[in-house]
Amino acid sequence: MEKGDIGVSTHSRIACWFEGLIVNVEQESVKQHGRLSRLFKKDDDDDVEADDWVKRTMSLWRINEMPLRSLIHLRNQLGIAVDVYTYYDDSMVEHIESYLARKGADCQVYSYDKLEDLSDDMRYNREIHTLFTPYEEDAKAIGWHRATVVNPDGKFGY
Repeated sequence: MEKGDIGVSTHSRIACWFEGLIVNVEQESVKQHGRLSRLFKKDDDDDVEADDWVKRTMSLWRINEMPLRSLIHLRNQLGIAVDVYTYYDDSMVEHIESYLARKGADCQVYSYDKLEDLSDDMRYNREIHTLFTPYEEDAKAIGWHRATVVNPDGKFGY
């Protein structure tokens, strides 16, 4: 029950990509999906080396100002829940969430190894209204009715 309404209420959310949209990853041009998890996957279990790996990885991130402002606007001013998707390894999710929170965008981050996994999840997760992506391949795989290709230099949202 919400605000006197006894009906079932659903809360529509949107989603966007971290790398390629919210941030650009310097070092290599990543055009093939799934490569980031292999490029930046840590091999060592040593905590000191893992910390160095995280710091090195995060130092490669360059914010795309307009998409970040769009994310903050959707989340804070419009009150729309925004999920952020990444191809980074699961171990980076907490660091990405912290990084975004420091910028003013408190969002839930989900890691995907392959586009096929995301496409499969989108079939069943009807709460995600729109996925904003810089990758045309994503929109083709997920479907043009659920995915919108956006420019990393511009705004997105409503």
